Amino acid sequence: MQHLFSINGIRAFTRLFFCAPAILALCLCIVGPGTLSASAGVSVEASLSHQSFPQDKVARLTITVTGTSRNADIALPEIDNIRLHNRGSSSQISVVNGAVSSSISHNYLVQAEKPGAYTIPPIKVTAGGDSFFTEPLQFQVTPTGQQPPGYAGEADQTADEIAFLRISQESGSHYSGEIVPLTIKAYFTQAYRADISSLPTLNGDGVVMSPLPDKPQQTQESLKGRMYHVLTWDTSLTGVKTGEHAIRFSLDATLLIPQKRGNSSPFAGNSLYDDPFFNDSALDSFFGGHQRKPIVSVSPEIVFHVLPLPSENQPDTFTGAVGDFDFEVTAKPIEVEIGEPITMTMEISGSGNFDRVEAPVFPENGDWKTYSPTANFTKRGDGSAGKKNFEQAIVAKNDSVTAIPPLSFSYFAPREKKYITKTSKALAISLQQSSMPTVSQPMQAKNQAQPPQPGASLAGPAPALTGLAPLHLEIGISSHRIAPLLTSSWLRALTVLCVLSLLVLLVLRLRRKNIDNHPEREVHRQKKLLLDNDLKNVEQAQAAGDGQAFLTHGRTAIQNQLGPLWHIEPAALSLADISNRLPADAPLIVIFRAAEEAAYAGATLSNEKMRDYFLTLKTELENLL
Repeated sequence: MQHLFSINGIRAFTRLFFCAPAILALCLCIVGPGTLSASAGVSVEASLSHQSFPQDKVARLTITVTGTSRNADIALPEIDNIRLHNRGSSSQISVVNGAVSSSISHNYLVQAEKPGAYTIPPIKVTAGGDSFFTEPLQFQVTPTGQQPPGYAGEADQTADEIAFLRISQESGSHYSGEIVPLTIKAYFTQAYRADISSLPTLNGDGVVMSPLPDKPQQTQESLKGRMYHVLTWDTSLTGVKTGEHAIRFSLDATLLIPQKRGNSSPFAGNSLYDDPFFNDSALDSFFGGHQRKPIVSVSPEIVFHVLPLPSENQPDTFTGAVGDFDFEVTAKPIEVEIGEPITMTMEISGSGNFDRVEAPVFPENGDWKTYSPTANFTKRGDGSAGKKNFEQAIVAKNDSVTAIPPLSFSYFAPREKKYITKTSKALAISLQQSSMPTVSQPMQAKNQAQPPQPGASLAGPAPALTGLAPLHLEIGISSHRIAPLLTSSWLRALTVLCVLSLLVLLVLRLRRKNIDNHPEREVHRQKKLLLDNDLKNVEQAQAAGDGQAFLTHGRTAIQNQLGPLWHIEPAALSLADISNRLPADAPLIVIFRAAEEAAYAGATLSNEKMRDYFLTLKTELENLL
């Protein structure tokens, strides 16, 4: 049959080769050149993970649509004795030499009901408004237990190939306090579903690692013919103690492992989905369930050599800054009166250990009064680059000051292997005498009235006085009745409002004090409210006859109650965590296992089963309060 397929393929290729010009001309006439060029960037490809596999195993069908970021419409064919199970899709964006390309991979599991030779016909894929067809795929299914040559089983995949870490850093020795860029890559084979339990941690002394971002960069890579999901963290290392330090990195994760025949799953005995290469959550729930297996990926050991900072030629202004920095000083205002403050801004920018960058010390000078500086750091990018501003208030004491003296900042440059001191320029300022009036003696009239001369008229105008307000002899507005302020209605209303506000504040203070003295009551109340809301969702799903929603809300209710009780994030609580802490026959384990199996298999429950589960769930969770 293989020879027949080869001959037929050659004949088809020959016909296509000679008919290609006519077919191309026909396409140009029908769709026009504009439409053809619009879809030229879209390509469709179908591939099978195995050309031959036993009946109790499966193969993975992958349909990759390249050149579009939108979902494609795939029309799956009907094949006798073959079932195709949708396992979701994944998208990928790559940049090569500035060109951006995107692709979407649609995954299906191929299950055969009996041995034989099969062919997957061309599959119609609609993307970007056009239709495409894949090439036909042929495969062979052998009887159960008969493993064909070249079939990759579980023994072919070691633990190191399932999950591992890779570390890349600048080679060579590094000085104490130097920021060394570091990249951590975690590889997980696509054959397994993995959940990360924590961020990568550094194991070793004398070296510290910068905080890692919570969301790593996610990509895909192919190594030795196997596809991996890759998580990448960009961070840095800093040596705090001289010498050679052996360090490693570790990452806690959880793998979803399919259970083998003979387990407690209701689908036990069907080994079709036992192949670890096709470790899919929905696959597990269909055939045999799954178990969560904690793993720890450890990177190879690396030696981080930390050199001491040289003591020779170390300036007095050095405070421990290591890196490459620029230094600039500005001040405003530069025209002030004596006694007015001037804000001096010292900006230090570049890359390095900004935690050791301190404000330059203002030179000791009796002509200036200085205040403590304030600091503000702004990070730039994902590395160690940034800018640190120091603001310091200074006041000139006398008018002999003409400029702000120069300031110096020193740091150690690892690349040049020497200390560098940068000094600012003197900033010229202009001081003025204070315009505030000063009183040295009692104020007197500038033109004091002289005694009247003999024979002078007394009816003349009064002499002008300077600095005193004139006397007003007119009668102002008078009132026949003066009402006390306490009798006004608005004051009484304001008094009542103040008293009520004080009472409310007193009640709130007493309530807050009661909560602070008995925090367990508030925790209990919050848990009771959360449980009531979860049970309400479960009950609504039961009333609607939706078994999947019933189990989903029931699983959430169990996580929300047991997670805080065991100091575990509710969403991270797994079946393994519950099984390790509760008795084996605990009803909550049964409900949680059924919920996880239904989440992947799409199974449902009868109304009677939902009623029994609801009563059990309500009783068990209320007993935990």
